[in-house]
Amino acid sequence: MKASVLSGLAVALMSSLFSQPVHAEMLTLGEASGGQLVRLDTQSIQRNGGGASWWSGFTYYLGNERINAGAHCGRGIWEVDGQEYSPQSQATRNMLKVVCSARHIRPMEDMGFVLVFDPPSNVRSSPGGNVKCTLEDMQVVSVYVEPENGWYMTNACGGRGWIHETQIRTFR
Repeated sequence: MKASVLSGLAVALMSSLFSQPVHAEMLTLGEASGGQLVRLDTQSIQRNGGGASWWSGFTYYLGNERINAGAHCGRGIWEVDGQEYSPQSQATRNMLKVVCSARHIRPMEDMGFVLVFDPPSNVRSSPGGNVKCTLEDMQVVSVYVEPENGWYMTNACGGRGWIHETQIRTFR
């Protein structure tokens, strides 16, 4: 009895010493063309602030397989171990859109970042006002952090507009 308790404690201690802390924020994007579930680790997206690079590194999961990749946002492709891939499903199109829109995130006072999670989403000229533009793709946009009756100010349409809280989720 004592031996099994001690060996159990030893296994628990060893696994805690060698385990990695989990920092992933997983975003489920849907199914790939092969039927596997596509999930994106949003914390893994390489942020280059205001840099001009078209590339951004990221990690995604295809089913249970963890894959480190690099997106070329100008060409609309991603690369894994030297092999180029282009989107074949809505899930992989969304993956590239999220990675490429999130790569320029940098902390700014009074601003936050949100995911437009179920497009199309209208951005309006004022809360409840006329449609200024429609965001057709899943993407990350910046918003002013203090809403007005559920509406968040954003520059997603090239100038001040408003998006409703039902269209967005916090992005980290």
